[in-house]
Amino acid sequence: MAKQTDPRLIQAMQAFASGQTQQAEMLCRSVLAEKKRDDLAMALLAQVCNATGKYEESMQLIRNAIAKNNKRADYHGLLADMLTTKGDFRNALDAYDKALKLQPDHHGVIAGKANTWLRLNEPNKAIKLVEPFIKKGGEDITISIVYAKALIEGGEPHDAAEVLLKHLPAKKEPIETRRTLYFVLGKAMEKAGEYNGAFEAYQEGNSLSSTGFDIDACVKMHDDCIKAFPVDSFASMPTSTNYDSGRVFIVGMLRSGSTLTEQIIDAHPNGKGLGELENLPRILNTAFGEDLLSSKWPSLDTAQLDELASAYLLGAQCNTNETVLVDKQLGNYQFVGVIKKLFPNAKIIHCTRNPLSMGVSCYAQKLPPYTNAWASDLHSIGHFYNEYMRMMRHWNDCLGSAMLEVSYEELVANQETTTRRILDFCGLDFDPKCIEFWKTGRTVLTLSQDQVRRPMYTSSIARHEQFGELLSPLRDALGME
Repeated sequence: MAKQTDPRLIQAMQAFASGQTQQAEMLCRSVLAEKKRDDLAMALLAQVCNATGKYEESMQLIRNAIAKNNKRADYHGLLADMLTTKGDFRNALDAYDKALKLQPDHHGVIAGKANTWLRLNEPNKAIKLVEPFIKKGGEDITISIVYAKALIEGGEPHDAAEVLLKHLPAKKEPIETRRTLYFVLGKAMEKAGEYNGAFEAYQEGNSLSSTGFDIDACVKMHDDCIKAFPVDSFASMPTSTNYDSGRVFIVGMLRSGSTLTEQIIDAHPNGKGLGELENLPRILNTAFGEDLLSSKWPSLDTAQLDELASAYLLGAQCNTNETVLVDKQLGNYQFVGVIKKLFPNAKIIHCTRNPLSMGVSCYAQKLPPYTNAWASDLHSIGHFYNEYMRMMRHWNDCLGSAMLEVSYEELVANQETTTRRILDFCGLDFDPKCIEFWKTGRTVLTLSQDQVRRPMYTSSIARHEQFGELLSPLRDALGME
């Protein structure tokens, strides 16, 4: 007799599909508390954890679920999805193939494998995989979405838009699937030059993304950082004794050319990009918890700063021979003062971009759920940008020339000159490999993965100009006419 599914897991599936991840997590954990080896509960919780950024736990859960029941194609498919998220594409393809041996027509697995081919810059292989289902008709929406992505990559945005428009409004689909549908449709229409339609699609996608941005909380957080590091006493504040000059921190806004900058450094034989490390926020949370930074930091002495610096380095360990290591956690813009006090000789690069083009790029991007709440509304993007710039002006007053500003527009327009500036600032000699940064074969996990797989291009410069008055809310928030 088949095992009966616990009703709480059915509720968890429904909650997850409707975007209620906390409710889904609670239900899954309640089942596992009573039935520690329930493989479906493990797999569902793995899916929830993966969606909320708990990647290590999600990976362990899905492996445990497969160990308990290795005959379910969806379990192997979910493992493959997670491996793709980590950038482990080859093992992901193996996991998809195991799933397809168990269930050759599993649309979700087929779509996932096609997406992985796209991540490997192989759109033709993605099309070959899904096209039979498109021709047959009645395909799952996930098949249509990945097919549209491949068509966009292949220079056929009009066809991509037509494929997706047939599925609208898709109200019975899970929220994350609908979000993906609208953002891919927006990209297709923008590529096709249909800017009003593109903007409408982005609006729909963002209406499903909104989590409520609290500008007052943001202001208070920045006020506290500024209070912890006053300009007039910053230079005389204690520092750690870690004088390593090989640490580079890239900070800034999303979609500001930060991944491009990191890739340029990584292309150098003596440079390595470590990605978006969570080390610094984690050690600060461990050290201070809910306490205000300004209430604790000014009392720290050199020995305590040495402990924090060591804790950061312990979490950032990697087996590498490169001398320059890059942490590209953009949110560290709040903690520039912390960085300079923990690593006095660290290099800090501030990536900037025209705020209107940056704002459009954020608004047009499907971001992970429950992250960057400010990015789903044009007014919020503008207000957050103003606050972020207030923070950066403070650090500039504290550090002056000790921080390098890299303009995205300048980098694209004058690639070699700006590349030389970046390398010189990092203490690296010029190397021609940094000009051909896309040839490294490095796996990039950020939103800009497509950009760093190809030579420098100028199509994103002044992207905002195509949308005209549609961006009025952003201009108003930024204080632009």
